[in-house]
Amino acid sequence: MKRLLTLFALACALFISCARADIAPVSLTDVHFVKTEAGKLRLEGMVKNLTDRSLRQVYVAFNLLRNGMVVGYTTAITFNLAPDDTWHFEAPCRTRVFKPDHFRLAELSAIP
Repeated sequence: MKRLLTLFALACALFISCARADIAPVSLTDVHFVKTEAGKLRLEGMVKNLTDRSLRQVYVAFNLLRNGMVVGYTTAITFNLAPDDTWHFEAPCRTRVFKPDHFRLAELSAIP
């Protein structure tokens, strides 16, 4: 039984390391709030593909905060980001009551 558990743990570790090898590296920079002409807030920033192949999908998600408390959520997505290309994203801040004063990255994912 102990040998079976050891083999299972080894197989899981091998699977995880193979899956992690497929994670496409991207960089996230210059994320900031922008006020639109209509007076609404949005998040803008840049995501750069650091690989030598196209990424089928890149997704960013942010928690919107007011005084440290989550008051909203925003996302942006792009498809087929070419090698070394930079995506300038815009994500609208849709909150009903509280205006956010800060944001925190919730997710950044890239699918090769």
